[in-house]
Amino acid sequence: MSSRRAVRSLVAASTATLALALSTATSPASAGITRDPQPWESVATGHRGALAARPVPISGDSDTGAWTRGVPLVTSAGSALGPATGAQRTSADLTWSIRASLFSRGSTSQLGSSVSGQVVDAATGRVLWARNPATARVPASNQKVVTAFVALASMGVSARLTTSVLQAPTNPALVHLRGAGDPALSSAQLRSMARSVASRVTSQGMSAVSVVVDDSLFPAPTNAPGWKPEWVPGTVAPVRALVVDQANVSDTSMHAGQVFATELKAAGVTATSVARGVTPADASAIASVTSPTVGQLVQTMLNASHNDYAEALHRLSALRRGLPATWEGARTNSAQVLAAAGVDRAGMVVNDGSGLSRTGRMTALTAVDLIATIRATPALNSVVFAGSGMPTSGVSGTLAGRYDTAPTMCARGDIRAKTGTLADVVALSGVSTGVDGRERLFSVLVNGVTSTNAARDDVDALAATSTGCY
Repeated sequence: MSSRRAVRSLVAASTATLALALSTATSPASAGITRDPQPWESVATGHRGALAARPVPISGDSDTGAWTRGVPLVTSAGSALGPATGAQRTSADLTWSIRASLFSRGSTSQLGSSVSGQVVDAATGRVLWARNPATARVPASNQKVVTAFVALASMGVSARLTTSVLQAPTNPALVHLRGAGDPALSSAQLRSMARSVASRVTSQGMSAVSVVVDDSLFPAPTNAPGWKPEWVPGTVAPVRALVVDQANVSDTSMHAGQVFATELKAAGVTATSVARGVTPADASAIASVTSPTVGQLVQTMLNASHNDYAEALHRLSALRRGLPATWEGARTNSAQVLAAAGVDRAGMVVNDGSGLSRTGRMTALTAVDLIATIRATPALNSVVFAGSGMPTSGVSGTLAGRYDTAPTMCARGDIRAKTGTLADVVALSGVSTGVDGRERLFSVLVNGVTSTNAARDDVDALAATSTGCY
């Protein structure tokens, strides 16, 4: 355990200094990422403000140790969540009854032996329940919380990606469709660019062009460590810098080129060929479209648990800070950003952005620490915990179909959390709003699952218990 656990919070000035160091890194011009003020530059003073008080270790907690001290507090900066809407409200503080119920329902016999979990009272930092919180587990899609944090910190909330069609003066009969890594690029946007390009080349006296697909922003795709070959394509597409309509095919770039060629034909210009290549340095843009903001891309990724969005953001984050868009570059960038923010990284292994990797690792300590950091940073909190961001229990995203039967239905609308599922993994990490009005941060990472539905029921019950609704 790092010494950082002993004194959890960073003072505002230190946070600003670290953040400014992150924000000043530049990316290659070809990345197509517009310059955006970083959230740290304007809101760092609201991050954690002063040093957090140390929570009181509770006698009887398993794995009592250094991790029971210095859990970050959530301040008024994290006030974007609406009031709880599930069970009947009460003004009484239910902390101690909730703690007792957590220990009963969070027993290792119920969740299994391969569980890492923690529940923390947000206002006091008190650890209410824990099981092996410092033991690293496969996080599944809880990894996307890391990806979201790193993307927002690296690129900024309002940055956009620009996909362009370019033409070089030395060979105007070639039009270069250059990918910017935008996972939300649509065929409607390609249609718009095709019409602009058709008008341009027609005015130049040409009725036919060759389409060159440029996806060189990212290296040739390889599977991440820990990915099963049969997952690609299917569960996730090969990670390329050009994809249209989220097509999950072997070569998303060539597919996008074919779609563009079809749209050119509809606009009156014949595409005689579609081939992969690199855009000449002297080429200039003759058409372009922009992506949703990085904040919006992050929200889509979290709410739908979208693997392809996650992998694009994972690579783009590294590029924005001057690192290569490789697995290693993205891994290094994640480590640097988390370290600069002071997030606990003990035992952490980042092998991808989506959490599909069987060899990725995270502890419940890291998950809770990261969620607390997001909640306490207004620019991040307003994106991640917006209604279109983190799934809401029984209401939206990957939690829409859960919390709909007794006993957990009492927590409908009261839990905002990231789900995670692999064949033998179930995870859930986020924030619950109690019937007593108190927020609690939690993370439960269960490995060695033999029944996904049963494990989900147990994890959902634990999160619902943290609200005090049953």
